[in-house]
Amino acid sequence: MAAPRILFYAVNGLGLGHVTRLLAIARALRRQDPAAEILFITSSEADGVIFREGFAAVKLPSKTIRETCGLKRSTYLKMAQSVTWSTISSFDPDVLVVDTYPSGSFEELIPVLRWRQKNIFVFREQRRDTFQSELLAATLPLYDLLIIPHDSVEQVGELPEPHKARAVGPILIRERDELLDRTRARAALGLPAGLTDDQLLFYGSFGGGGEPETARAFGLATRAVRSLGNAHLVMGAGPLLRALPEAPPGVTVLSGRYPMLDVLPAFDGAIAAAGYNTVHELMFAGVASTLIPFGRILDAQERRARNLAAAGACLLCEPLTEAGLTATVGRMADAETRRGISRRALNMVQHNGAGAAAKAILELA
Repeated sequence: MAAPRILFYAVNGLGLGHVTRLLAIARALRRQDPAAEILFITSSEADGVIFREGFAAVKLPSKTIRETCGLKRSTYLKMAQSVTWSTISSFDPDVLVVDTYPSGSFEELIPVLRWRQKNIFVFREQRRDTFQSELLAATLPLYDLLIIPHDSVEQVGELPEPHKARAVGPILIRERDELLDRTRARAALGLPAGLTDDQLLFYGSFGGGGEPETARAFGLATRAVRSLGNAHLVMGAGPLLRALPEAPPGVTVLSGRYPMLDVLPAFDGAIAAAGYNTVHELMFAGVASTLIPFGRILDAQERRARNLAAAGACLLCEPLTEAGLTATVGRMADAETRRGISRRALNMVQHNGAGAAAKAILELA
């Protein structure tokens, strides 16, 4: 039997969530079937991470780059549509795997979803007003399988064809045995000399770096951690960040580190946006976290953060203010508080669903 060809469609905007989820599945696919041919098509400006994980990608300019570089919208749409169609036609996949946007970033997938390949949609929870859109409802029936990266299908709401949905649990880019222990993780981060093991180490993450709120959140997180005295902040500069922020005393800015999941055991606590990938990685690693919901068109960060806070698996800072964040981070200075949050966080994400997702794809191929 010929090796299956799998094409991943990973369009990304402000962060790297779509790319990361599909990379996690692609890694699991390669472990389960090393002969499978795997290709990505993406408009993410951080497409280099796909190559670093060992996969080839066809690159489209992002919408942000189109605007910055002066490409007319009509020119961009024609080009992106043509490249997408040509890639799918020439690669001739057995399975097309799409994340978040079932019709494509600009509806370019609608015609090709009727081609010969099987279609799989990775469907994480979305805002209810977005989920109920007519376009989404009309496109979902064109898919043969819906992979739900949650513990239950019900988390994404009512589906037109629920029998096509399979919940696999949160999808993560690393397995638990790939996470480094505290000592090795701290060594891998290359932290400044002089940091002692009794100093609290906090991780700051506010998305892939394309968000306008990043600079303000970084400033507030810096002041909150420095107010503790015996603490150090490691700020993850997302791959989409155009210019690195200046690092004041007590702060290390990481550049180009991807993914972060394998070194998360280095940290005593985290201050992070409540995006899907960041939250599930922090829970999986058992890092006591303060979550800050950022407004998104699709991602229901507020609901995610509130549910976890209600379960005691994180602290919540909403809205983001200096006084609120300083008080919340101050609570995380207490070791017993951190241990309780960490224990409950680990219970929220006990396994990686990437393997189950890969198995479902191969069954359909």
